[in-house]
Amino acid sequence: MMNAFLKVTPESVGISSRSLLKMMKDLGRLEYLNSIILLRHGRVCLECWLEPYRREVPHQLFSLSKSFTSCAIGLAQAEGRLRITDKLISFFPEYEEKITDPRMKKVTLEDLLTMRSGHKVCATRYMTGRPDCICAFLASPLDTEPGTYFAYNSGASYMLAAVIRRVTGENVREYLLPRLFEPLQISPGIWECCPAGINLGGLGLYLTTDDLAKFAQLILQHGRWGGRQILPADYLKAALMKQADNSMNENPDWKTGYGYHFWVSRHGCRGDGASGQLAVILEEHDVCIAVTACLTRMQDLLDIFWEDLLPDLKDAPLPEDPAAHRELLDHIGTMKIPALSGSAAEPRPAVRFHFQDNSAGIRQCEISFGPDHCAMTFLTSRGYEQLRAGFGHFEYSVLQLTDILPHPVAASAAWLDPSTLEIRSFICDGIYRDVWTVDFSPGNPEPLKNQMICTCFRPEKPRFLLAEQ
Repeated sequence: MMNAFLKVTPESVGISSRSLLKMMKDLGRLEYLNSIILLRHGRVCLECWLEPYRREVPHQLFSLSKSFTSCAIGLAQAEGRLRITDKLISFFPEYEEKITDPRMKKVTLEDLLTMRSGHKVCATRYMTGRPDCICAFLASPLDTEPGTYFAYNSGASYMLAAVIRRVTGENVREYLLPRLFEPLQISPGIWECCPAGINLGGLGLYLTTDDLAKFAQLILQHGRWGGRQILPADYLKAALMKQADNSMNENPDWKTGYGYHFWVSRHGCRGDGASGQLAVILEEHDVCIAVTACLTRMQDLLDIFWEDLLPDLKDAPLPEDPAAHRELLDHIGTMKIPALSGSAAEPRPAVRFHFQDNSAGIRQCEISFGPDHCAMTFLTSRGYEQLRAGFGHFEYSVLQLTDILPHPVAASAAWLDPSTLEIRSFICDGIYRDVWTVDFSPGNPEPLKNQMICTCFRPEKPRFLLAEQ
């Protein structure tokens, strides 16, 4: 794998290995850090991937995708293809008759970039399930005058991606390939699309953590890379400044300002995606942090950076501390997300569940057992899929089930008692994780002789019950 950055000791760039050790121990207590790269002065002084997450697997960026869409808008403006002061409807005149709120005709690209489109709720509620998302957005009702009220809105980001498609004939991903990705030697993963084939804009891009670190460093360097101006510096300067007031939010780092699809933090700024996908830029300290995670509370992650890292940053190199650095490396080498502990039970025959109608669309599941693992073989409308889970270790599978795409999945299993099997799975290219609890007790009342329950770490996919008929 191409590595763009020189690896150095923390002390050589003015950071104590002992402060990083404390930071990594604190990060390790969160559920769950997936990976991290810390850059100072353009050099890597810390990197870590926690099993079962792997360096080479592109990770879902969720709303961090928005920052890349913003860069595409800045590039298109520099090329004279658009101006951020342009009215949105000017790019889609064929939809003018579909507009139901006359204020929609006032919405500019800058209003979309700053999340001030006039909506007080995310406009995707009007777009989801619609074959023409452009029409759905433009026909949606507004709550306020455009440009006056901040409301986080992935629908606005989608419309920016649609504008890029309209003025360039390319999706954002393809438009950025020669302009951003290739100069940084990034081979991007997929970028999910709407039914019409337009990149979602506000989410859906997959990149590795190494790729994300390059992007963060590029932003820190005002868009310059290898002696070339990759991104327009004047646009980036505005993009990283407070353009919208988001002080109505609760968390400290979500209420200090919003730029052009970048967040202003208490310290520096960042690109930001659900559950801890971060590109943190601390220009004052010449520091970048690239993170992937599957956290329930993102503020905890930033609090650790501000409390453990920032106070110990020094302008000059520190004396080398080989013992502390070795302790840091040893600790990083042991960091992993723990598999369920417990030995495999005595071999038992396979059990097949035939399900009642359920929100997951799963018709049946056969659970079989090997000497050190078990397997759940599902039948859905698409056919058969299998999830393997190791007793005391992770087993790897590819699984789709209720998702729109198949994903690499790691799972482990343990018997909670002689009749109750628990399986925990992690989607290794994203934030989702599931817990399956299977009750084999013979005493359950009819018609639920056995039960299978899945509790999902997915707000849009609540807990559901599957039961043997």
